[in-house]
Amino acid sequence: MKKLVLLFIVMPLFAYTQIKQEARVEIELNNGYSSEKIHEFGEKGFLLQSLNEEVENGEREWNYQLYNTNLELSKEKNVKLPSKQFRSESFNDLDRNYTLFKDRKGNFSLVTVDAKDCNLTLVSGALPKKCRISQMAVLGDYAYFKSIIRNIPYLFSINWKTGQQKPILLSIHKVKPKHIDLSDFQLLEKTNEVMLYVHVRVDKRKQDTYILNLDDQGNKKESFNLTENIEESILGVSALNLEKDKYIFTGTYSSNNRFLSEGIYFCKAKGSNIDFINFHKFTDLNNFLSYLPEKRQERLKKKKEKKEKKGKEFKLSYRIAPHDIVVREDGYILIGEAYYTTTRTETYTTTSVVNGVTQTTTHTRQVFDGYRYTHAFIAKFGLDGTLLWDQTFEMWPTYKPFFVKKFISIDEWDENSLKLLFVSGGRIVTKTIDNTGKILNELKTEPIKTLYTGDKTKWTISNINHWYKNCFIAYGKQKIKNKDEKTPKKKRKVYFISKILFE
Repeated sequence: MKKLVLLFIVMPLFAYTQIKQEARVEIELNNGYSSEKIHEFGEKGFLLQSLNEEVENGEREWNYQLYNTNLELSKEKNVKLPSKQFRSESFNDLDRNYTLFKDRKGNFSLVTVDAKDCNLTLVSGALPKKCRISQMAVLGDYAYFKSIIRNIPYLFSINWKTGQQKPILLSIHKVKPKHIDLSDFQLLEKTNEVMLYVHVRVDKRKQDTYILNLDDQGNKKESFNLTENIEESILGVSALNLEKDKYIFTGTYSSNNRFLSEGIYFCKAKGSNIDFINFHKFTDLNNFLSYLPEKRQERLKKKKEKKEKKGKEFKLSYRIAPHDIVVREDGYILIGEAYYTTTRTETYTTTSVVNGVTQTTTHTRQVFDGYRYTHAFIAKFGLDGTLLWDQTFEMWPTYKPFFVKKFISIDEWDENSLKLLFVSGGRIVTKTIDNTGKILNELKTEPIKTLYTGDKTKWTISNINHWYKNCFIAYGKQKIKNKDEKTPKKKRKVYFISKILFE
């Protein structure tokens, strides 16, 4: 695999800050490979996955490169797959990467790569007819997928060692399968459980949310209605197993069964019994509007006051991508990222024959153009579900993803504080928040460092993830220009990988 790889050690981005870009790898784009993707293995390193664009005998080669924590290439493997199969879903843990490739007819290849030696395991097969899958997670020997088969929701599983398939039908007492919607699912690795979050429409303004609890073989352990006798509709759920059959559920909700969230909730349950569930509107959070310009904040506050004087309720609605719950000795922390749908206008033409005359007509239509992220909130709940504090801050990722993702990376190793990193406007932003909600440190670096003096970045598409301990990994694409005669190339497009220390 011919790629330009350069490694170097650099000084801190700011000599007086806590952020240091320790090393960087650049891989030249347009070198016959594409679809680069990073998969982290903690202290075992990371995996770089890429596609050889050349088709040979109806197959294309996927390349896997295993790097250590010093950004040095240690192992490399290739696997040939049918050229019509595209990368569909993937999942990563500290031991392996699992990637599902499939074509439009449902033929699939499930490739598993070991973090220790880069050894590959490949199983192939065909999905059931009219089966659509999304969202992947792996527990034990099984890869689980959110799926719909002939318009009926299932949790679909594939044994990544044998290829054995098992569709798990979602069943709720006295509810027809066609009235069930699998909203989301979550794996609780410590207790080997699969939590399914199922929506059942009650009427136009209300939907119930059921929790289905499965073991790691897909067998149902328990199910219950989380929203029984509750007016609000649950939109997002994140679960935490406290002990045996005790759980914390938190996420976002709506009062009218819409896709937009109006606030956050906190719930504690024992088995199928709800101890309590508390709802908090976004408008009740102290700092939820703090990311907005002051004039906009004032307008919204006045609007809220006017509605309340008339006896009406003032609501703010958002789409929220919630993170998993962060546990503290004195409570629990929920982080959510707000985003909205964007569209672009697309022009197309149609040709028709009227009375023997050919006519061409130009039309326009609105096409989905990704999700734009605007801000994020952090809220801490006490052990009894009381909202203790909240913080809100602006975020502006360098690109709009076509799927809902989480841009903020969290380092929760320190019990006394929470460290957050994310890329906003091509710069690394860091925040350190203590357990009382106080922002201890807030920094915005210069644009992500490149290789040479005189480099000017024309555009950047980047991500940053927590890697291990106090190390983060930043990666993405950049177009760079440099007029210095000593520079090897005046213009270059690269896929970069940087090791970032947050001390």
